This record gives sequence, structure tokens and C-alpha cells, in this order.
Amino acid sequence: MRQFLQQSVADRVRRSGSTTRRGVVSVLAAFLLVGVFAFVAFAVDTGLMTLTQTEMQNAVDAAALAASQEITGAIYDAGQSGGDATVDSNSIAVANAREMAAEVAALNGVYVDPNQDVAFGKRAYDAATGTWPIAWGVEPYNVVRVSARRDNTDTTQPDGRLPLSFGWAVGMSSVEMITTATAFVEARDIELVLDFSASMNDDSSMSSFGSLGQSNVEASLDAMWDALVSADPKWPGTTTSKFPTSGFGNIDSYYGTYVSSSNTSTIYNSLDLNDTVGGAVKYPFPQAGRYSSGLPKTKPSNSTSQSLWYGYINYVKNLSGTYRKRYGYRTLMNYLQEQRYASDESEDLWRTKHYPFHGVKAGASLFLSFLTDLDFGDEVGLVSYGGYSQVETVLNDGDASVDISDDPITGVYADIDTIQKHKQAGHYDGWTGMGYGIKDAKEMLIGDPSDSSNNGYARYGARPTMIIMTDGQTNQGPGNWNLPSGWDWADWTDFDGDGDADYWTYDKKKQYAFWEATEAIRSGVTVHTMSVGVDADRDLMEAIAFAGNGVWMNVPGGTTVTQMEEELIDAFRQIAAKVPPAKLIYSEGN
Repeated sequence: MRQFLQQSVADRVRRSGSTTRRGVVSVLAAFLLVGVFAFVAFAVDTGLMTLTQTEMQNAVDAAALAASQEITGAIYDAGQSGGDATVDSNSIAVANAREMAAEVAALNGVYVDPNQDVAFGKRAYDAATGTWPIAWGVEPYNVVRVSARRDNTDTTQPDGRLPLSFGWAVGMSSVEMITTATAFVEARDIELVLDFSASMNDDSSMSSFGSLGQSNVEASLDAMWDALVSADPKWPGTTTSKFPTSGFGNIDSYYGTYVSSSNTSTIYNSLDLNDTVGGAVKYPFPQAGRYSSGLPKTKPSNSTSQSLWYGYINYVKNLSGTYRKRYGYRTLMNYLQEQRYASDESEDLWRTKHYPFHGVKAGASLFLSFLTDLDFGDEVGLVSYGGYSQVETVLNDGDASVDISDDPITGVYADIDTIQKHKQAGHYDGWTGMGYGIKDAKEMLIGDPSDSSNNGYARYGARPTMIIMTDGQTNQGPGNWNLPSGWDWADWTDFDGDGDADYWTYDKKKQYAFWEATEAIRSGVTVHTMSVGVDADRDLMEAIAFAGNGVWMNVPGGTTVTQMEEELIDAFRQIAAKVPPAKLIYSEGN
């Protein structure tokens, strides 16, 4: 009996302990299930929020870029049509940008209010800090910010707060979400690389009678004379006109006086160029050239003037055709263009409309005017090239004074315009050294790797850009230069993507120009090119533009100078309007 009682007690104790443990486990399980449920709810809602945030961010990124493309498209259209490039609150581009932002966001399943959620501003360079702060609401606009908001307490609305699946468990049934994206049109640091070779006056020279028509060229020569008479430049320190309205003795008409003699001295006397007043020649040769400082030289002495007139006479008497032995304004203008084109020989040709050079100058002026209207913070420098290249930073020619040597890539477009307007075809010499011009422009933008003190003048955060123009074939370069080992033209000129080069050349001068361009391109420079006239190297210019992710503008020539000027102006306008594609910005001020 005792044994039975003891066993019963032991059984009851075991059963009691088991029941107690089961109760504790149940309580613990309940607490754990609550935690697990909360964790799962948190994970589900967090995942939902992350997914929604990503979708909203992707949508506003795409919307901001699309809206910015409305701005760049409007600028491009202005360049094509000659319209207004200003992007402000009244422009169609801004209204289109608002609608485009909303439309693109909607296509990505996100609501954007075009009037409330799309903002515009201006990104401009702060030289003091080297940054690009954005001023919202300031015109003209080059920045677009698109926001996607889910902050409406009515969750059934397109901008309603995001409902949480298990938010009731933590007392939050929905959450507010906002994402933004900002896209901007990059400012450019632009180097104009312009051909100043002597061939830039060919279309207003008698050599173009056959291609442009004699009457058209004669009209250009007459206009050159008229421009010099109208400008009425005086000999330094005197009130004596270089180009009197009455001409020079018997050189007193456009067509000219015919003198049959072939004796230079006889012709000189027949034209009354030997007349004197008070011991000084009455009709000094009208151009003496410039000193190395750029200032014009004084009136030539009697003997120097006679020698210069003899040069003109010898030139005219040996012409062929209509103007052989005809001494007049047309042959004088032609002589200056053909034989004395450089500024150290003829100081006033920059005042004349000689072509295609004047067309290039008019186009460059239009280019700068377009940038002024655009006001996107672009800056411009100027490099010219003939047989050698010249970084144009200083002008002091007695008529104008400019010095941008401390800031050679400048936002003061008027200074660049003044410098280029005071140049002439063959200003320094007659050759065409395009490679030298590209090299100088490259070093102005990005610096010279061989010179630690030259880091270039391009601003961090601006797009370095080069515009190269020529009317001919480059014919100057380093004498012992060769393409680097391993050079493959297909790396740069595979236009159709078939793996083969579509442009190559064995001409070392052209190779040098192309190689200098690729050195700039490797450093991030965008390169646009322009070929002008029938003799321009179109193949080379097209290849450089292709390699440089730029545009190639072809001004064919073979037309009247008026048509060529219009084509040049149009080409410069289109390049000015070729702003970089919009980019997303992730930190304002950078």
C-alpha cells in the first residue's frame, strides 16, 4: 500500500510539472508570435516603402531629364530658325517642360502636378567659391527640378499618402513620401579656333571671277574701297586721309585708268603719283602696315611710298584679262588682298568686307550674340591660326584696346567680338597650320601635361568645347612629327560601326591636326567643326567632329558672298544652339 501511495504522489508531481511547463511555453510562444508578426509587418511595409521610393525617384529622374530636353530642344529650334533663345517664364519651352514632366512621371506610375511640382532656376558659376549654386526662380532657366509628393491625407488621391499594410499595428496607417530630381543644362567653356589664312579673302579677289562671276567680285572690290573711304582712317599724328574720296592722282575710279606703257617709272608719272606738296608726295601709298605692338605705322617717306606704288604698278601691268594695266580702286584692293594681306603690311583691311573672312566675322558676332541672349553662363576664348597659331588675348591697334590675358576664356563676349572684328584674312601670314591652332586651344582649355604651371582655364563643372573652322587644307605642322605607335584610325573614324576606319590620311600635316584633336577629345573636350568654301577639307573636318562627339557644319561656297555670309551666320547659330544634353545633379552648388 505504501508503495502504491508513493508512486501516485510521484505521478501527480510529474503531471503538475509538465502542465506548468506547457503553460510557460504557451505564454512565451504568444509573445514571440507578436514579435514575429511585428517584424514581418515592419519588413513588408519597409519593403513597400523602399519599392515606392525607388519608383518615385526613377520617375522624377526621367521627368526632370525629359523636361530639360524641352529647354534644349527649344534652344536648338532657335538656332535652326533664328528665333529667340531666351528661356523664361513666358516661353513656350517652360510650359512644355511642365507638361512633359507630368506626362513622363505618369508613364512611370507616379503623379506630378505640373504647376506645383515643377520648378525652374538658373545655375551660374561663382568664381569666388568655384561652385555652381542654383538660384530658383531666376531667369533665364537652365535648371529644372521635379518633385513627386505623396502627402495628401486622402490616400485615395493620386498624391495620397502611402497606405501601410500593417500600419495599424504601430498606430500609423499611412506614410508621407517626397522625392525630387534636378536636371541642368551644362555651361560651356568654348574655344573658337578660326582660320586666319590668306585664302580667307579669295572670294573677294579677282581670282574668283570664274567661280563667283566677275560682276559679283567687282561689287565686293567696290564695297571694300567704299568701306575704307567711309571709315576715313588718318595717318597717325595727322589729319590726312589715307583713302581720299578723290583717289590718288589718276587712280580715281573703280574701273581704273588704262596706261599702255610697261615702264614702271613712266606709269608712275602718268598717274601723277609723283606730285608733291611742300616737298612731300601728294599721294602717299595708303597702307604702311603695323608695328609689332599692333599700332599702325606712320605715313611712309617719299622713297618708301614710291617703292610701294611701284610694287602695285608692277602687279597690275602683269595681270591678264580685263584689268591688265588698269590702275584703279579695284586693282588696288585686289593687290592689297593678294600681295599685302598681312597686318604688318596693310593695317586697314580689317575695316573691309572681304570674303569669306567677313562672313566668318559676322557669324562669330552672331554666335556671341546668341550666347548673350541664352545667358547660360558660357565663356569663350579665341585662337587664330595661319602658318602658326595665336591665342588672342590683347588688342591695341589704335582704334580699340582689349586685354583679357588674365581671363582668356571670358564671359565678356564683347571683348572677344572686338578682337575678332579687328582682324583680316592673312592677318599674321598666309599659311594654314590648323594643328597648331587646335593644340593652343586644347592647352587653353585643359592645360599642358608637360607644363605643371599650365592647368588650363576651363572651369570645373563646365563642358570644355572647341569650334574649329577652316576654308582650306592644313599645310603646316612639326617637321619631324609622326603618329604614335599603335595608332588605329578605326578607333576614331568608324562612322558606320563596322570596325573599319572610314577616314584616314597619309598627309602628315592633316594627321597632326587630327591627332591634336584626339588629344583634346581624350580629355573630355567636345569638338565641333566648320568647313567653308569649295576648297575646304571636308573629309578631315567631318572626321574630327565625329571623333569629338560634335557637329560638322558644311558651308559649301560657290555662291555669292551674300549667300555665303548667310550660310556662315546660320552655321554659327546652329553650333551656338548645340548645348550639351541635360544632366542630373545630385548636389546643388557642384
